[in-house]
Amino acid sequence: MFHYDAQVMPPAPFVETQVINPLNGERFQLPGKLDTGAAMTVIPGDIVTALHLEQMGDVLCQGYDGVETPRPLYYVALEVTGYYIPMVEVTVSPRRDVLLGRDVLNHFILTLNGKDLTFELQDP
Repeated sequence: MFHYDAQVMPPAPFVETQVINPLNGERFQLPGKLDTGAAMTVIPGDIVTALHLEQMGDVLCQGYDGVETPRPLYYVALEVTGYYIPMVEVTVSPRRDVLLGRDVLNHFILTLNGKDLTFELQDP
């Protein structure tokens, strides 16, 4: 059982996440915000430089405002609460945490208890 981060408003579910360059094994650990409304995972832009990631193309992304824009596409491996996901397509934005979208969350059983500000993330 995990607890929501009450330092953000409104409180939100976060887990420790390792972003890994699958080619050289370099890794970077930071909080991962669980976002069931996001189709794909988004990493901070400075992680690209830190892990020496190579852009693999572009992907069209639609934000909450409905506007589609091309964004750079990268491949990473992720370790989420000890569970390893070998290949994930991600894009970048100026943020401090990883935004874990449904492309990652669909690997798990996720149970959110907003009233208690707790959640469970299990590998089936």
